[in-house]
Amino acid sequence: MKKLDKTLSVIILIAYAVLWVISWIMVYNNVPESVLTGMAITRTVVLCLMYFVVLYNALGWTESWILRIVFIGLALFLIASAIAIQVPEVYSYIFGKYNIPLMV
Repeated sequence: MKKLDKTLSVIILIAYAVLWVISWIMVYNNVPESVLTGMAITRTVVLCLMYFVVLYNALGWTESWILRIVFIGLALFLIASAIAIQVPEVYSYIFGKYNIPLMV
């Protein structure tokens, strides 16, 4: 099972890095705004997958229910922060209203 964890981590990390490089190339080649928005959404999905893999590994690290609840809360905050970038209504309602900085 540890081999699967490591493999998933590597795949998601490489995919996220490749998406960033492709985004940089697209920005400097005058790609339409809709394509850049699609790439940003794709990066957000991969970032959320990365948070889930990290959460899965963190939950396997401890048997303490208190720490597991803390890890789940942190992961949910990071995922909400990543999604808030793509949904302006969520950003303004949750993060803008209470001046919470985004963690992306």
